[in-house]
Amino acid sequence: MVTMGMTMTTPALTQALECLQASERPLLIAHPRPDGDTIGCTLALRLALLALGKAPRIACVHPLPGNLDYLPGAAAFEVAIPEDADIDLVVAVDMSDLSRTGGIYKPAWAERLKLVVIDHHATNDAFGDVNLIEPEAAATALPMARVIHALGIPLRDDIATCLLAALITDTRGLRTETTTPAVLRFVSELVEAGGDYLGVMQRTLDAVPYKQMKAWGVALSRLQLETGIAWTTFPLAEKQALDIEDHDDLDLGNLLSQTREAQLFASLLEMRDGTVKVSLRARPGYDVAWIAKQLGGGGHTQAAGYSLPGSLDLVVRDTLALLRQELARPH
Repeated sequence: MVTMGMTMTTPALTQALECLQASERPLLIAHPRPDGDTIGCTLALRLALLALGKAPRIACVHPLPGNLDYLPGAAAFEVAIPEDADIDLVVAVDMSDLSRTGGIYKPAWAERLKLVVIDHHATNDAFGDVNLIEPEAAATALPMARVIHALGIPLRDDIATCLLAALITDTRGLRTETTTPAVLRFVSELVEAGGDYLGVMQRTLDAVPYKQMKAWGVALSRLQLETGIAWTTFPLAEKQALDIEDHDDLDLGNLLSQTREAQLFASLLEMRDGTVKVSLRARPGYDVAWIAKQLGGGGHTQAAGYSLPGSLDLVVRDTLALLRQELARPH
């Protein structure tokens, strides 16, 4: 029996349940450049709603990466939803602001559809009509598990596998500061309930595509280090040579965070639209969420990101200036 925090009730949880129970045709949205947390949580909620006899739709503006498209129900994702779609509720999963729907959410829906937000980002601006936000949670998988449990659906089998994928990926394989003893117990309970732990580890964490491996070689060849900060850049020409799509961030942030001599990390990828996508990472005790928030992005204390217009050199300059500020703070 999966029990971690499942009996905890909050006004936001009660409101989210009321919306989901009243809905028959909800739309569940995962964020662009989808990671395991947004995908796993969206798929887990879809399975729960199907078990209740509802007809949920799921959408993500970008295709699922190959190391996550095996999850149960992944083929049901749609990349676009028409404004006149026959839906009666919208649920934004694992995103800190409305722009993170990638344009799937239509402004006209605000007049007739409630928007439920289920998330764990510290930078979330509570953009929904109902906001179930747990910034202290290791992943959105935890509030999502509470929602599914409260709906009366067991956290078993395929649902457990989806939640495992969400939790394991967002904790970098159970290695982040948020991986508490309670989180480890929850993972154990999900495995006991039929979740495919080894499958998730082998098919998601240990399944890096050849093209991404080649890209890592380029990124690591450009790696730079100054006192406490490691960063790399990935110019557009290199992306084009390897046929890397803009929606693929190559997981460079997590790769760089293994650099022993640094406390703060940044990967900067040049995009085809003239912007630069920046992914930041920090060791425990340091905070990159405020940097991302200041520059129009969002995320967590130890993992955050944003996109800026301008040349790669200018974005590197501005990013390093703020990282140096963080490094200089008392810790």
